[in-house]
Amino acid sequence: MPKFFKTVYKLKGGKAAHIRQRENGTYEIRYRRNGINLSVSAKVLEVAKERFIQALSSAETDTMRDKTIFGQYAVQWLEVVKKPQVKQNTYDDYNLMFRVHIFPRFGKMRMKDVKPIDCQKFINDLCDKNTFRVAEKVYCLLHAFFKFAVAEDVLQKSPMTIIKKPQHETKHGQAFSVEEERAFVELCINKNSPVARAYILMLFTGIRRSELASVQITPKWVTLTTSKTRKGVSDKIRKIPVSPMLKPFLPFMTNEIFSVSLDVLSRTFSKFVPKRHLHELRHTFITRCQECGISRELTSLWAGHKADNTMTTNVYTHFSEKYQIGEIQKLRY
Repeated sequence: MPKFFKTVYKLKGGKAAHIRQRENGTYEIRYRRNGINLSVSAKVLEVAKERFIQALSSAETDTMRDKTIFGQYAVQWLEVVKKPQVKQNTYDDYNLMFRVHIFPRFGKMRMKDVKPIDCQKFINDLCDKNTFRVAEKVYCLLHAFFKFAVAEDVLQKSPMTIIKKPQHETKHGQAFSVEEERAFVELCINKNSPVARAYILMLFTGIRRSELASVQITPKWVTLTTSKTRKGVSDKIRKIPVSPMLKPFLPFMTNEIFSVSLDVLSRTFSKFVPKRHLHELRHTFITRCQECGISRELTSLWAGHKADNTMTTNVYTHFSEKYQIGEIQKLRY
């Protein structure tokens, strides 16, 4: 019976493989653990070790791919990758999309079992329900999610690579006509509630609903924090001069309007003006500024729009306060 050279090859993490030398001098490294069964050999021991490390790494990756569940991996991805990059309301929206739409479809599946045909059918089903906006959001989330999984070697290829992005035309809304605006203001005056007064402030300043809580008002200025900034970027403070349209309502702009919840703002608005969207108050302010002869650059400054990369728009933030107060006087109709 031949006598073989045999020893233990210790690896990181407490793993151990067995080495033996055959009668012909060839070294063989064998490993059996956690469902992995490897046997690598070479005439030179160091070469055998290198081959073994490569083979073990590949086998462990394959094992991880076999065991990784979509739902479990997605929860980690949302928490570790996306949450530090986005604001809380955006993260909450991502979470909602996964819980309501994506997890019921793929949550219990293994990552490796999700095929392009499954993704395409999922997107098609959402489109068939006329939920095109949801379909577009789901597409973007899955595309980013699987791309990360490939980069982390959880998958060899993303099943979203050949999936076409669903077409969704964003509805930007329409400004109120002057007659509609007048009727809306009268409705708000009659209601005389914190929500109604908040609508008047939004109508005559163009602020977003998410910016309402940060508003501070003086006789000449409405100051707030712009909400359209990414996480990790310094908050942008924006100032809007008080217009002749807003000035009569200043005594009624009490602190209670700044604590109205975003859901209440949207829900109540749909009761006030059915088939219209709260964001259309912002469109109305911007439209009236343009109609009254206020420059596009100054209107963009007050609205908190992102400046485009031109010299003209890059300098508009240097308009003097005196000039802005003078220009806002044009907003009288």
